[in-house]
Amino acid sequence: MNKTVITADSPIDLSFEQASSYGIEIIPLHVILDSQDYLDGVDITPDDIYKAYNEKKILPSTSAISVAEYETFFRKFTDEGFDVVHLSLSSAISSTHQNAIIASMEMDNVHVVDTRRLSTGMAVLAIKGVEMAESGMSAPEIASNLTALRDKVSTSFLLDTLTYMNKGGRCSALAVLGANILGIKPTIENLNDGSLVVGKKYRGKSEIVRRQYIDEKLSTPGIDYSRIFVDHSGLDEKEVQGLKAYIEDNYGFKEVLVSRAGSTISTHCGPGTFALMFMYN
Repeated sequence: MNKTVITADSPIDLSFEQASSYGIEIIPLHVILDSQDYLDGVDITPDDIYKAYNEKKILPSTSAISVAEYETFFRKFTDEGFDVVHLSLSSAISSTHQNAIIASMEMDNVHVVDTRRLSTGMAVLAIKGVEMAESGMSAPEIASNLTALRDKVSTSFLLDTLTYMNKGGRCSALAVLGANILGIKPTIENLNDGSLVVGKKYRGKSEIVRRQYIDEKLSTPGIDYSRIFVDHSGLDEKEVQGLKAYIEDNYGFKEVLVSRAGSTISTHCGPGTFALMFMYN
């Protein structure tokens, strides 16, 4: 019997069905909206966030998982005799990692990995961790190997609007105006230190730009073609399936997984965001 469980923070952006199929256990961050405290992916969805913005022009904030919450979560598994390898949201953008570390200090069988990633960039690593556990690798070895692999994960987002970034205080109203007038669609790149920076700026219709983004990202050398995540924050399902088929028809990935971005990404990036997450060899 496999005695190591892989766990992760909710911005991993896996659906309930995807997490269940891989046996990945998820702990939710807090989402504060209109003075109410919700649990990410449990009692609030990205569509709730969009509705609040459209109707009231308000956006939520996110709050880290507390040390006590982590302790309770980890003990669900350790009390059953499991070792835990926990993948935390990048320490460069959240205090969740530090809280998870503190919670694990009294538990010899809990190993916390700072993914330095977010969204399904975390999921790419988590699935690798599941595969390692199934091969019989020990929890400390899994944690060490995942730490070594994290810099090989490509994590980026193509934004359709800067409105949510502006409302969240992450770019100026002037930048939003200029982007709208020029039809600019910027990318956000997740660097190896865990931080986020503005990358290439595309220009044109969203549908065309998304395929340009795919072609440029997937034409780089050294890609691991075992798995890729196609992540989005609420695109039309027909377009999503079309983009998935485009990748399947033109690139040699063994598995193309579709994921809907959760509350954290949706709050900061807004609707229409499209992303690719995969690994390099």
